[in-house]
Amino acid sequence: MVKDIKLTLLSSVIALTLLSGCGGYDNEDKNIVGTNLVLSQETFKPIVDLTKEQLQAGLNQQAQLTGTQAQTALLGVKSYKIDYMTKDQQGKAVKASGLITIPAISPAFMSAYKEANKRDFSLSIVSDQHGTIFENTEAPSVEASTTHLPNSLATAFSGVAGFMTVQPDYLGFGDDNNSTHPYVMEKSLANATVDMIKAAIAFANKAGLPINGQVFLSGYSEGGYATMAAAKEIQQNQPEIHLMAVAPMAGPYALEDMAVGTLKSPIMAFPPFLADIVYSYAKTYDDVKLDDVINKPYSSMLDTLFDKKHSGLQIYLSLPNAADGNISKQATDLLFVPSYSDDLIANKQNPLRKHFAQNSLLDWTPKMPMRLYQCTNDAIIPYSMSEAAYSQFKQNGSNTVELEPINSVESNASNPVQVHRNCAPVAYSQVIPWFDKVRKGEK
Repeated sequence: MVKDIKLTLLSSVIALTLLSGCGGYDNEDKNIVGTNLVLSQETFKPIVDLTKEQLQAGLNQQAQLTGTQAQTALLGVKSYKIDYMTKDQQGKAVKASGLITIPAISPAFMSAYKEANKRDFSLSIVSDQHGTIFENTEAPSVEASTTHLPNSLATAFSGVAGFMTVQPDYLGFGDDNNSTHPYVMEKSLANATVDMIKAAIAFANKAGLPINGQVFLSGYSEGGYATMAAAKEIQQNQPEIHLMAVAPMAGPYALEDMAVGTLKSPIMAFPPFLADIVYSYAKTYDDVKLDDVINKPYSSMLDTLFDKKHSGLQIYLSLPNAADGNISKQATDLLFVPSYSDDLIANKQNPLRKHFAQNSLLDWTPKMPMRLYQCTNDAIIPYSMSEAAYSQFKQNGSNTVELEPINSVESNASNPVQVHRNCAPVAYSQVIPWFDKVRKGEK
């Protein structure tokens, strides 16, 4: 459930010529939401400010490095770190943070657009939820504040495709760095995403940005799970947010089934993901004790390993791993207490299993256009997760959900994380043109 797709994404996103159709949906009444934006002197000061020429130079350099055709920058980009109020898994108010990236709209562009299209230019919003990260420096707003360069996905959505891009850091990262990240937990991730969208709309209104009421959701891996959770929350409780299309990619939607399947497997694909889930659930739920689930000495190491300062590789090397090529050293029973694993598999009343069931995302019926993208040979998040979601949603009565299998990423049995990671740019290269068609009213 990784985020490390920075270099491969831009070279894989399909080239788009979008001057003829950036947000033509007039839905101004839907823009008046959001009172949770936390204003400060820094709110409207960009932390990234690149001209179209600077952005194009970066795209050209990336194309040279990857041997691919350079993408065309539609506009320059500006990124802003914003603070906003949301609620954690227990409903407690928390200050969170995230990154907003907008195309740098000039009067000349606005005039040219209106002349070409006989209507004013307006911005559609894409809220893109990031995949698993371990270090706080990887959080969207922290990374942009440090590098003063645009996030690659924000570059693709905003600089190339002309969307306003919204990227929540999630609780546990960014401004909330001192708390435990509630890893793959429905309420927290849904709240952080939905409240970020509301804050972004408030930001746009205060900044005088021409947003049009269209909202899209996308996300990969943990971000796919967060996207699904947010779509469910918006449909059920936030009718003022007008969802145009939703693209969850490679998320663990059937979390209970995935947990059972993982513990039945003799070998773990990537131990840090599993340890992070149990760690976050033990920190959140009183009836889950870390020492009951994780073997010693690993249980006593997790506070340090998940301190937001250790990389995924460092965590991997500190847990049972196959770094020396001996796959048996990555056995499931080396990390998890066998008796607890056996009970979780056999007993639906096992406390941890019950919480996994509560946080599974198949108990609703999507009514908005949704496409589930995933590589069929993904060993980190099995393709069966997307199949299960599609099948259950159809059984629930949804006629708006489509399953989009991806077969183009080469398998690598010795490095399953690489397959999972490399599928992300392929998936996004399909999502962005789909969103473009939807915002223009095309099928």
